[in-house]
Order: sequence, then structure tokens, then C-alpha cells
Amino acid sequence: MGPVIFLFDIDGTLVDAAGAGRRALTASFHAQVGRGDVLADITFCGRTDRGIVREALRLAGEPDDAELVDAILADYVARLPAELAATAAFRVHDGVDEALEAASGVGMVGLGTGNIAVGARLKLDPFELTPRFSFGGYGCDAEDRAELLRIGARRGAERLGRDVAACCVRVIGDTPLDIAAAHAIGASCLAVTTGRYDRVALASHAPACIVDDLARPAALEFLRAPPFTVAHR
Repeated sequence: MGPVIFLFDIDGTLVDAAGAGRRALTASFHAQVGRGDVLADITFCGRTDRGIVREALRLAGEPDDAELVDAILADYVARLPAELAATAAFRVHDGVDEALEAASGVGMVGLGTGNIAVGARLKLDPFELTPRFSFGGYGCDAEDRAELLRIGARRGAERLGRDVAACCVRVIGDTPLDIAAAHAIGASCLAVTTGRYDRVALASHAPACIVDDLARPAALEFLRAPPFTVAHR
């Protein structure tokens, strides 16, 4: 049996930033292109930061060239710490510590998140969670979620000195896009309802397991299971 690589999503799975990221990005759009309103109807759940910025630029009638995208994201991460600090509801979801302990006892623990790497660190640092993840796939690596998971899995395999094909990959997330991306790379997915989606919405995408939070026995069973014993769906 090969080793296990875990890829955890951040927003809605590990932490609830209570809209701080949206507020920071809206302010950045207003500063950079004068159109913060274009973000109002864009769904952030399961999306990558760069993908969200490109869609908003198209809605604003602006070119989605790399230089402008980078400028907006640089402004965003400069604003994010203050937004997070001012958000009283910013918190870690129940069961995160237990889940990370369980996963670390079985395999390599990394991130699979649509956040760019700097934004990921800013959301995890206040809870001293950053050191719990030794690698990851981020929204700055790829706009497609399946591709950033593939990159994260490859980085985990490299740390293990193994070929990724010989590893068992498990994704933990809170959106249908997390589940679909896990399936796309041949991984199993633990879905949690701590984000915007309930059990019915998540079940329609056939994750391996659905739990209400990461402290639930079923979540810990999924995380502690030996390699290749959790069915991929």
C-alpha cells in the first residue's frame, strides 16, 4: 500500500473568514479599476482567487491581463490582514485540530485551496495553523481546481520520495467544486457542511463521505483509514 496525501481546503473547511476576503477584494477592485460592485454577484465558493479576479474584470469590461490580475491580488493581500483582524466572526471550524492530528498520523498533510499562497497563510496564521501544512496546491499555481490539486498531490509525493501514482490522495473540502476536482484527479473526498452547502447539495456530487464538521467520528474514520481503503466515487 502506498502512502496517503491529504489536501485540505481552507475557506469553509478549516476556517470561516466571515466575508473578510470578499470585502478585501472588493476594496482592491474599487482601488484598481473603480468597480468594486462587479464582485457582488460572483460566487466565491470553491473558486480560485485568480479565476474570481478574471471573471470580475470581464464583468467590469476590463482586460484580464496578467499584470492587472497581479496588481489586484497584491492589493488584496495588503488589505486582507486588517479585514481579518476587524472580523469578530473569523474563526476555526469545529474539529480542525482533531482532524489534522488524525491525518498527520497516517500521511502527509497539505493544502488544496483556491487561495493564493500568501492569502492562505494570512488566513491560517492567526490560528497558528500554517505550520501544520508542509506543502500545498494553491490558486496561484492554477486557476483550475483539479489542476491545483494535482500540483499539490505531486508536491506531497515529492516530499515522500514517491511517484504520485503510487500515493493515495484524499481531499477535504466543503463545496461541489472540491468534490468534482477530487474525482478528476482520482482522489476520494471528505465533504463537510461547514461552508455554504448542505448535505443534499454535496451528496448529489457523490463524495466518499459527508460530515457536519471535522470532529465527527465518520470524518476521523475517513482520515485514519489505511491507504486505498476509502472508496473513490
